[in-house]
Amino acid sequence: MNPRRIILTRAREQNRQWETSLKSIGIDVLNLPLIRFSPLKAPAAVDTAGFDWILFTSPQGVRSFFEAGLRPGAAQLGVLGEGTAGVLAACGYRDDLGARVRTGHELATFFCRMVKAPARVLLPGALKRLAQPKADLTQAGFSVTELPLYKTEPVPAAELPENPFKPGDVILFASPSAVTSFVLAYKERLPCAAIGETTAETARGEGFDPFVAENPDLPSLCRAVGLSPTSHVEELVEDD
Repeated sequence: MNPRRIILTRAREQNRQWETSLKSIGIDVLNLPLIRFSPLKAPAAVDTAGFDWILFTSPQGVRSFFEAGLRPGAAQLGVLGEGTAGVLAACGYRDDLGARVRTGHELATFFCRMVKAPARVLLPGALKRLAQPKADLTQAGFSVTELPLYKTEPVPAAELPENPFKPGDVILFASPSAVTSFVLAYKERLPCAAIGETTAETARGEGFDPFVAENPDLPSLCRAVGLSPTSHVEELVEDD
């Protein structure tokens, strides 16, 4: 496959970085945000000082945590992926765990190898999220609390452009939510690539025949659709 244009479907602020990377190597891009993040009010009862560790599994989780006015206190911090680590550093905090892994399961495995249970772990993130890493951490004897700080919502079809597609377009889906938003707005079933098997399964159920990236990042998505990967290391994203 030699796509003439890549369609990006993440939230607008996420698309911006990928668009810059793709255009820098001469790839035409359609920025088509299909999802957006809405903040949730942090529960008044949450006391971050009561936790030994705070684990962030996405850049948006970090942003939402600090935008909610929360601070880690004396808790140690860990992240999933370079992109999440970069956002944490931009907020003025250090990653104490040092894991550079691809999935929530891998994060839990690394954490259990480095930290001895029992410990109290806080997982800030989306209202709807994958079972990992909570399931593995709980099974290993850690006390785990999930803290929903934002929700992922589809961009209404009325706010999306009508029939923006061209021959040779290829869609990059980075979450099941983006797939769902696309099918609510469009009848077309263009060639596409999914960032992980969870997203791919949703796409297949909606009539797509997706390529699947080997790793949850932009270079792997590029390879999946027959393009040379970018040299820039992109953030990992939770396939939720």
